[in-house]
Amino acid sequence: MNHRPARSRFVCLGVLGLCIAAATTSAGADESRSRLSPLALQKHCDECHAVDATRIGPPFIAVAIRHRAEGDAAVEPLAQKIIHGGAGNWGDIPMIPNERVTVEEARALARWILSLKSG
Repeated sequence: MNHRPARSRFVCLGVLGLCIAAATTSAGADESRSRLSPLALQKHCDECHAVDATRIGPPFIAVAIRHRAEGDAAVEPLAQKIIHGGAGNWGDIPMIPNERVTVEEARALARWILSLKSG
């Protein structure tokens, strides 16, 4: 008889679950990616964020809504958060630092996020 250890079955089921999840969300992900700025795509922001859906991090629309009242004063703190990461503002999962993003790129991303409108 050929028996796999229990752990191997768990790993196989986990991979199958990931494949099913990826297949069911690919159309929505393509639509969300098409709404991202070219810079956000280039800097791989879509790996953790979507425009209007929660992924690992909050949707960009939610960030825009939370900070819109601050106006231009929100650009620099958001830019610094993009570069240095942080924790505690959107739940338990911290935002990892993205030091490959320059200060000017981070400011451009922050301005783009703040420009987003819901709906």
